[in-house]
Amino acid sequence: MKKSLRATRRAHRLKLYILSLLLFAVAFGIVFAIVELSIRYMHAGEGGETRDHLVEAEYMPAKMKPHYQGRIWGIPFRTNRYGLRDEVDFPENPAAGEYRVLSLGDSIAFGLGVPTAGHYTKLLESRLSQENPKITYRIINGAGPGFSPSGYYLYLKNEGLRLKPRRVIIEIELCNDVTDEALVRWEEKPGDPGSLERVRGGRYIVGWDGNLLATYCRGPYFFEKTYTYTVLTRRVLNLLYRLSPPEPFATTEGVTYYSLGFDRYLLDNERIEQGWQRVFGALEKTQELLRINQVEFLLVIMPTQYMFDPASGAYGRFAAGLVKRAVAEAERRGLPYLDMTEPMRDRGGKSLYFDFAHPTEQGNQVIAEELYKEFKRRNQSGTGITHAEDVGGK
Repeated sequence: MKKSLRATRRAHRLKLYILSLLLFAVAFGIVFAIVELSIRYMHAGEGGETRDHLVEAEYMPAKMKPHYQGRIWGIPFRTNRYGLRDEVDFPENPAAGEYRVLSLGDSIAFGLGVPTAGHYTKLLESRLSQENPKITYRIINGAGPGFSPSGYYLYLKNEGLRLKPRRVIIEIELCNDVTDEALVRWEEKPGDPGSLERVRGGRYIVGWDGNLLATYCRGPYFFEKTYTYTVLTRRVLNLLYRLSPPEPFATTEGVTYYSLGFDRYLLDNERIEQGWQRVFGALEKTQELLRINQVEFLLVIMPTQYMFDPASGAYGRFAAGLVKRAVAEAERRGLPYLDMTEPMRDRGGKSLYFDFAHPTEQGNQVIAEELYKEFKRRNQSGTGITHAEDVGGK
């Protein structure tokens, strides 16, 4: 009888314990939801533009959303069924006489602040078409804000090459791309060391509501897609940076590596060096992928405004050092490249930029002109397209 009574009491205590846990979980969930929705409401009230132009991709943190219409930096834009900026829904296979070039890059190549008609892809397309009307040139803008070189490789591998480009142009800007790559992690194909199957983590993620969040993540895990996690992460990393700032940001003069502020704590010298290796490791993989598919490749190295501003001092020297290293890396690895430093310097320098990195319409004109010259040079050397019969579906 006593044993039965003790068993009943234990069962009763267990039920109370489980019920308490459930009540705590429900209470925590309600409080978290209230906090999350409150932060979301405050975030939604900042500015007049949404940041819902991206969707999560299986192989990378985010890609441009298909059939989207919105604004970035006050400039209206829309995407086609492939998620490409201001392009019609063209078929995957080129028509006879059509020559396709796929342009990839980050917000610089996307054209923040620049209407499509003034972007270097369309200026180049127009120039080539005027010179050789027998060929239908289609210069496709496949860039996106927040993208980086490992994503370009995976995009080409999974989607981009289906569009049958004959040439791929990739824009890089070292202040930004190196730290972007420093914060991501690569997932390899099982049993194939050194391969790249997916990119995870980084400083950008598509939130649960579809808006882009600037944070630090490793996943994507669901909790990382919340505004609460984003705010807490920023505050904790900001505090840690104040307590113990790492090199190079702590004492090095004129550091121009881009950060969101709070993520500087994570960007120590070791991690930045990993970023450099990922940038050029991904570009090497891209070149090999394109070689196998008989697609020409050109790397465009963009300088920053710091290099053309006499008042920038140490910042200009630091930024110039990044470009110098990028040129040396491209030459060492056999990557065909176009260094835009001298053309931008000669045609206006600082005045060709909205900010430290993004070219104005005049800056885009300079880029288009240099790309046109590069195309002409390659044509004359026999490595480019010269006749209408050389183009078309393949």
